[in-house]
Amino acid sequence: MLRIIHRPPFIIHHHTSLGSTNDQLKQMSDAPEFTCVVADEQTAGRGRRARAWLSIPSDGLYLSILLRPTLPAQKIQLLSLMSAIAVAETVARYAVAGLDIKWPNDVLAGERKLSGILVEGISSTTDVPRIIVGIGVNLNHQSFPPELSDTATSLFLECGRRIEPDEFRDALLATVAKWYEAARHNDGQLIVRRWQELSSYARGKQVTVTLDDQQISGETVGLTETGALLLRTQAGGLRTILAGEVSRLRSRDN
Repeated sequence: MLRIIHRPPFIIHHHTSLGSTNDQLKQMSDAPEFTCVVADEQTAGRGRRARAWLSIPSDGLYLSILLRPTLPAQKIQLLSLMSAIAVAETVARYAVAGLDIKWPNDVLAGERKLSGILVEGISSTTDVPRIIVGIGVNLNHQSFPPELSDTATSLFLECGRRIEPDEFRDALLATVAKWYEAARHNDGQLIVRRWQELSSYARGKQVTVTLDDQQISGETVGLTETGALLLRTQAGGLRTILAGEVSRLRSRDN
């Protein structure tokens, strides 16, 4: 079943069930900017690095947004950061303890993953890119499979009450719209500054970054103006990380 909902500037296509909201939006070749696809469940949801995303009916928010930013190519990464900011600020309304962002866009509560974001570019017949921002938020999960129980959490588990998905969706979209205006006005410094305010991973965090062919450990020392992560390696050099999987480097005492 499909419902069309207008929440300016967004046009929301709300489905009962889809394979993937990102994939559905990719097929809508004539969709205008701010088209949003939402599903009560996904049967083939995925996150970054093609990982499956647990998409139980009505327990989460599964949402994808089409954006057409007129940004320099090197600043497209800012859309990933601003999406994480929007999720974190929306979650903060529920007084969640230990709220954090792990670079580039995993939103955490108490070191457990609450939300993941997948940003994908799709082909365009114009010079303006078509970017899909896919957002998954764990809202009402009361438990997780054993393989996820130590690494995932939900708003229900963090604040002890059920969350209305449509209410969260509308609050999130309003916050996305606010931060997208900053991106469109090329105010990358504002986005980077706000991300660093919300993330304990921005500076002084001992981490390991997994790249395609190697792992690098060191201490985070902030972001570049385009949203790349700066890492002071254990050898003393400074690396600029454009893409990779970040994990906190735990001490032997932890």
